[in-house]
Amino acid sequence: MNKPSRSLCLIKPDGVRRGLSGEIIRRIETSGLRIAALKLVQPDQALAQRHYRYDDIAVRHGEGVWQALTAFLASGAVIALVVEGVSAVENMRRLCGATEPSKSPPGTIRGDFCHHDFAWAKTTGKAIRNVLHASSSDEEAAKEIPVWFEPVEIIDYRRSDAAEHLLDQ
Repeated sequence: MNKPSRSLCLIKPDGVRRGLSGEIIRRIETSGLRIAALKLVQPDQALAQRHYRYDDIAVRHGEGVWQALTAFLASGAVIALVVEGVSAVENMRRLCGATEPSKSPPGTIRGDFCHHDFAWAKTTGKAIRNVLHASSSDEEAAKEIPVWFEPVEIIDYRRSDAAEHLLDQ
């Protein structure tokens, strides 16, 4: 049996504080994706910095953006999930909507629950409030998942609604 692809999903402090975790998890599960790992974490600055790697963020977007992102991620409780399924990364990104919430259509998580834009973030010097993170590529997921989970924390099980013929391909 082929292994399904994986994506990391983080319900960020704004999503947890607003009580959106259950709705976000419901949307992930009803889309057919499988949650393989889940935990509530209070990230410290070091964990936030391992997640938002300096070379990936600061080089592209500037040191200020990296500092704002890491400070925000460490500002409160985060729910970390490993999500599995066919094209998990692409499907999670579709569910999330655009990174900039104001550009996310209704029906996406960010389109339904967020409204900030990059101009607001730049003006305030704060990280964008977009309630969740999802890996942007399979390569990124492979780097991010071990930051948050040990291999033994990722559970393999079969959803009862999974079609047998799809699992064995």
